[in-house]
Amino acid sequence: MILTAIAALAPSLAGLIFGDKGKEVAETAVGVAKQLTGESSDEAALAALKANPELLVQWQEAMHSYSIAIQEQLTRRHEADMQSDSWLAKNVRPLCLVGLTLAITVGVWLPDQYISSARFIALTDMSQWVYGYYFVGRSTEKTGGLEGLTGMFRRGK
Repeated sequence: MILTAIAALAPSLAGLIFGDKGKEVAETAVGVAKQLTGESSDEAALAALKANPELLVQWQEAMHSYSIAIQEQLTRRHEADMQSDSWLAKNVRPLCLVGLTLAITVGVWLPDQYISSARFIALTDMSQWVYGYYFVGRSTEKTGGLEGLTGMFRRGK
């Protein structure tokens, strides 16, 4: 719901926080809200969604469909990489993991004069995103999508 508020109040702010893709998602979220509510301003559309639970459910369903479409595009991109004849295209994700893991392992043992704590924190923060992308992405591929992954967690597998 925080992203909804950010998207409704300032898509450009969402772009600054989440990057170009974040701005695109925020603008899409606002556009869908305006279309569903018939309101012309971002704030009025957000208020209308808050006031009408049925519209909010329709908005959530539309955004869920949008999310699935983005995931399908990403899956097609990964499939194209795997069908490529390039060794690098097929192994870029595991190589990123190895490189980050190696950098963090070396960084832990280096004295402070070689790597500042701010850079090390930035490195570990970046690695959390990469590890999450890789392992959640791989789990999603193996379970057949986000529904399969969330169902897996609900069943306790």
